[in-house]
Amino acid sequence: MGIICEGETEPIILDTVGFRASIAQFGIELIGVTQAGGKKEYGAERINKHRQILLDKGAEHIYVLVDLDKDLCITLTKQDVSQHPDQTVIVAVKEFENWYLADDSTLSHFVGVDTFIEFPEADGDAITTIINLGLQSGRFNRFRKSKVLLANAMKNNGFTIENAAKHPNCPSAQYFLTKLQNLASAN
Repeated sequence: MGIICEGETEPIILDTVGFRASIAQFGIELIGVTQAGGKKEYGAERINKHRQILLDKGAEHIYVLVDLDKDLCITLTKQDVSQHPDQTVIVAVKEFENWYLADDSTLSHFVGVDTFIEFPEADGDAITTIINLGLQSGRFNRFRKSKVLLANAMKNNGFTIENAAKHPNCPSAQYFLTKLQNLASAN
């Protein structure tokens, strides 16, 4: 499989030895992760160049990971992505970074205080929430609001999508893993 994602942070988490090993247990090989550069790249003409990169590498199925952001409906967000029979669209609610809030153990380790966010996908600005937790605990004396720095820090502190999917109120991470398992059982 291949993955097309919106931004520059998702490949930091997905294009890793750990994620590859995780999906290998389902019998899935990750061919590659390509960064689209935003939702506007998911239209019919634009997504094809990203798909072709993965197809040329041998991907048989493509996952498109898109953020809900401020859209009102997951279904409408999915419909905005050009559809293909060998493709599954996954909508991260609100953003991919909200999944960090769902991985309690990694988040707690990273910010330096036991933390449980009851509704991680309802948080409007996960990055600010994480920074504030770290500042309040005294763990950070300063931290730039950088998605890339945060993704690397979360990865280095043990973040996994599996941990995020275990959270009872993070259905989009659960949906992503379920779709991977479904792909494995279909093959």
